[in-house]
Amino acid sequence: MSRHRAGCVKGERGRALRYRLARRDGRQCFYCRTPFPDITRATLDHYLPYSWWATNRPFNLVLACEPCNTRKGDTFPLGLLLVLRTAVHRDALGVAA
Repeated sequence: MSRHRAGCVKGERGRALRYRLARRDGRQCFYCRTPFPDITRATLDHYLPYSWWATNRPFNLVLACEPCNTRKGDTFPLGLLLVLRTAVHRDALGVAA
């Protein structure tokens, strides 16, 4: 799981954000789709790692169960990496073969 950071969403604001994300994404873990019987058990995860893009805006946050949040850590989601891999060619990057 991610470490505590300045500007973390807590308290009433954090609860409101969890409910907003639950309405947006369903009351389930974004990664394994396990439903949350109690939304307070959900953790907030940065879809793009905080170390790459330091924002707590809702478009970069998803609800995740603790095991999935811990497993993902500070890495990019596999789906995003696959999309980026097909969108970017070596020639465009100037990378040798």
